Amino acid sequence: MMIVFLRIAYRESITVLLGTVMLLSCKNDIQQVKQVMEEEVRPEMTGDHLVLIYSDSARIQYKASAPQFLKVTKGSEKYEEYPKGILVISYDKEGKELGSITAKYAKKLEDEMLWEARDEVVIVNAEGKKLETEQLFWDMKKKIIYSDRYSRLSDKGQILEGNGGFVSDQNLEHPVFKRTTGRVEVEKQQQKE
Repeated sequence: MMIVFLRIAYRESITVLLGTVMLLSCKNDIQQVKQVMEEEVRPEMTGDHLVLIYSDSARIQYKASAPQFLKVTKGSEKYEEYPKGILVISYDKEGKELGSITAKYAKKLEDEMLWEARDEVVIVNAEGKKLETEQLFWDMKKKIIYSDRYSRLSDKGQILEGNGGFVSDQNLEHPVFKRTTGRVEVEKQQQKE
């Protein structure tokens, strides 16, 4: 009986010893844990099939709708992200639609009031001008839109292309294109005899 007891005690001692070695060999480096936590950014708010209304003095300025919405704070940076696309419609003081922007991805930096839209960005203004590009920035404070990517503006059968992007007021009334090409119809004037 004594030999059986010693074998059991011997096995238990080895098990406890191995467990202790394994436990003592595991340690957490606080800096590594902090780094992992900082790299993982979790949204503080999420939503699906969302409609957001931006207003000033009870007047709707913009209406945004998106299949998915994320609101994130990462350090001092605060932003809204629309990873599955967005439609933004702007309105004038009387509530008339001024234009729209659609994109497959968008992000709004809250403090800067700066939007980034990319992947099949299309803007249509109240006059029917249509701008297409792959990336667009909209500065809501300065009320301008711009891009450094290829951009194409269509207006009543005329096409203007900017291989180096463009800058414009947010209503596309005065766009300036960089490295332009295009097709523009010119009216023929009759010569006076």
